[in-house]
Amino acid sequence: MTSSVLAAVPGQDEAAAAVAVVDFSNLCPAPRSDADVYDGLHAVDRVVRQAMKQHWPSVSDLHLRLYGGWLFRNGRATRQWEWALPLLADFRTRRDGLRVEPELAHSSAWQPGTRILGTFRTAREADPGRPPRAAQKMVDGLIVADSLRYSLEGKPTVLVSDDDDVLPGLLAAAARPTRRMIWLRKRAPGQSCNDQWLTGHSNIEICHAPGWPTW
Repeated sequence: MTSSVLAAVPGQDEAAAAVAVVDFSNLCPAPRSDADVYDGLHAVDRVVRQAMKQHWPSVSDLHLRLYGGWLFRNGRATRQWEWALPLLADFRTRRDGLRVEPELAHSSAWQPGTRILGTFRTAREADPGRPPRAAQKMVDGLIVADSLRYSLEGKPTVLVSDDDDVLPGLLAAAARPTRRMIWLRKRAPGQSCNDQWLTGHSNIEICHAPGWPTW
């Protein structure tokens, strides 16, 4: 729904802690260097801080979970993981009253002690007859499942993704009428075929988040 018609949720707008579920591999695909990853992290930090300031200004702590193809099936970290991990400290800061705690999401919020392997693989691993092609696996499902968990906990939740594959799960996560969620996208509201229904019949607010890096 738009901000003008979305009723405040008792207790939720006054919450001190929130979570951002970020599809990093969708928003910043195929980085070529750690500098590209840094640019992507900087863009994420900027848009989620703006969203918190606009929608939940009382929030003082934000758990920033970054999802992507971080691990091979054998548990070895991908190059993107190796680039991103040492950069997180630059974004673990308190600024303008909001402290951000970023992490690379390699487990489910439902089972945080269990590392999920195989979120990155090549097409050749699945079919030896195909040419090698990198792809992330299980990431959309993990994003949806965790969004549901945070919604059930009643936390102010921001999903940052430009991928419509998350929509069915996002609807499930926002099914409880007391749960408000923000969906930040590269595309403006109205540019996806389901936006008209979504803005009129759910408590999901679609927000445009422009200014992403290109490389």
